[in-house]
Amino acid sequence: MAEGTTWLDQVREKLDRPWPERDPILTEGSGAASVRDAAVLVPLYVRDKELFTLFTKRTEKVKKHKGQISFPGGGKEPSDENLWVTATRETEEEIGVPRDAVKILGALPPLVTVTDFRISPFVGAIPYPVEWKPDEVEVEKILEIPISYLVNPLATEEQEITWKGRPVRTKVYHYHGHAIWGATAHILSDLLEVLQGS
Repeated sequence: MAEGTTWLDQVREKLDRPWPERDPILTEGSGAASVRDAAVLVPLYVRDKELFTLFTKRTEKVKKHKGQISFPGGGKEPSDENLWVTATRETEEEIGVPRDAVKILGALPPLVTVTDFRISPFVGAIPYPVEWKPDEVEVEKILEIPISYLVNPLATEEQEITWKGRPVRTKVYHYHGHAIWGATAHILSDLLEVLQGS
């Protein structure tokens, strides 16, 4: 690391890259006439001298994606100035990280999901330590996972999952009995590609 260079600078530099042209659709959607814009925050922070990210396990009380593992985020509201505002607002609402405390590092390629959301993923540095304040309606649990764990090939596999009666091919990341799959796994895969310099 060059003198005066921080991990924030390194991640920003790695995210400032061209992505190859590719179909933004993760898997075939429902065929709805339109998709809804959404954004997620891919949070990064250093804990015990190691780079971490975090996910939320959704409760069974939410309307969509019950019990799934996801990055903090949600649908764009009319009052949101842009999708970065959506990502940080939702993060504050879901886990209590003040939106003004999040530093943008860059973005990952957008994708459209089977549930007809066009997701824009933003990578942001969050303060640590921070007091998590999970929303009891939306968030059952917060999973803090070191990046070093996620890049281990033994933590991931390709699986075919049945989603609403149809097969969906997806990467699955395993962490202590939790499965990260679908759009979240796709975003995570892009993040790890960036961090590993591929």
